[in-house]
Amino acid sequence: MISRRKVIKLSGAMAAMGLSLNPAYAWLTGQPEKTISCDVLVIGSGIAGTVAALQAQEDGANVLMIDKAAKNQRGGNSKVCLGSFLMPENNSEEAKKAFIEDVKKKSLGGGRSDLYEVLADNILDSIKWAESNGAGFEPWLQQAPWRVGVRIASPGQYKGMPTLLKTLFDKYIEKGGKVLFKTKAKQLLVNGKGAVDGAVCQTKDGLVKISAKAVILATGGYSANREMLEAAHPGGANILIRGNKFITGDGIRLAQEIGAGTRGMAGVESLHLPVVYDGPNGRGSPTRALPYCLGINAEGKRFVDESLGYASFGKATLQQTRQTVALIFDEAMLQKEKRIGMSVELFKRAKGGLIEANGYEQLAKEIGVQPAALKSTLEAYNASVKDGKALGAEPPKTNLAEKINLNGKLFAFYPLTPSITMVYGGLTVNKNAQVTEPDGTPIKGLYAAGETINLYYHDYHGGGILSQSLVFGRIAANQAVKYAKE
Repeated sequence: MISRRKVIKLSGAMAAMGLSLNPAYAWLTGQPEKTISCDVLVIGSGIAGTVAALQAQEDGANVLMIDKAAKNQRGGNSKVCLGSFLMPENNSEEAKKAFIEDVKKKSLGGGRSDLYEVLADNILDSIKWAESNGAGFEPWLQQAPWRVGVRIASPGQYKGMPTLLKTLFDKYIEKGGKVLFKTKAKQLLVNGKGAVDGAVCQTKDGLVKISAKAVILATGGYSANREMLEAAHPGGANILIRGNKFITGDGIRLAQEIGAGTRGMAGVESLHLPVVYDGPNGRGSPTRALPYCLGINAEGKRFVDESLGYASFGKATLQQTRQTVALIFDEAMLQKEKRIGMSVELFKRAKGGLIEANGYEQLAKEIGVQPAALKSTLEAYNASVKDGKALGAEPPKTNLAEKINLNGKLFAFYPLTPSITMVYGGLTVNKNAQVTEPDGTPIKGLYAAGETINLYYHDYHGGGILSQSLVFGRIAANQAVKYAKE
């Protein structure tokens, strides 16, 4: 990788000769055929990019948004998100403190605590800003066991985010914003002063230079890049990709080429829930049912505390034989807990992935494990269940534990395999959403938001990425416009 200091040195030298710096990269085979100018260039059309573009347009800038996807494929990973936004219960200092502590706990003390504070201070105002631009939100929900408020984008599951994205995108266009689809940023341009001032882009008609006073990277993470997934986590190349196929780490790579720092790239921290596997696509996910059920691997054993949630379950599944497991429950559980029933109906509609059996022996055969091993696991588990916990089980189940009837009607979601929608590793930024070098030095003219940046660590923060995208998308826009007007 060419260092940023070399880029600056070469830029200055060539500028003195009246030349522009062509990258020392093999992809560039010719000069851009035309130049487009703007104040702020936003690369990416997901929630972070759309928010940034709209906010920058409201701030009085001449904004251009680009995306390598076609118009009908825009939206990044935001489009497949459930639509929850993580936030404090209110704007009080007490609520913000509780919010930050909860996020820290979920992150095992890792992540960017300084940016958690920025998130807590700005998310509620950002929600109001989205509402002022036509976004609708459903009533507040409480997500146990955290003391945080969660709002869901209207009109609900898997419909809310497309609606929200379209609302904000249409508002951006209405206010005079411009957009180019099927336009892939190939290289960031750096002037003789070391500042980013545009990008060279590939279109169907050839190379185009976009000259900009500031650039905002909002290209998402690398969840659809198998090479980067494998580098982040052994076995990652086999993870089922349930997100947008265009999220291949472009923004991270572009910034790294000019010396930007990254953080959290050593592991797939946000590995998502297992999904019933069906070729390249998943047929369904037992998200709601998971905490009440028992995960069983190919050896017929439990392997994780199911009540911890689907991110932990997904990461543990990645470590199992063939990276395939079953999630089992009995008739009593199904009748008692409606969330299990909701998952069952989902799988019935999907016409696959749901197994019914009479007793443990038949179930064992259906999920490909030894009956004796499954029996031993379930008996040991039942013996440890007390007051809704199974602390003596291996591994312990710390919540929602109930005995399972070995000889009654049993069910299994099977086969389940790890999947991923998003990652947590990304570019380092400061509180102003400026992309920084590894030592924290800001790169002039370059900003980033959304999944492209690193904020969280270790475990899934429900609604966290969307809140991160909303808050830092607006901050990046405010700061980019301020810089562009200097």
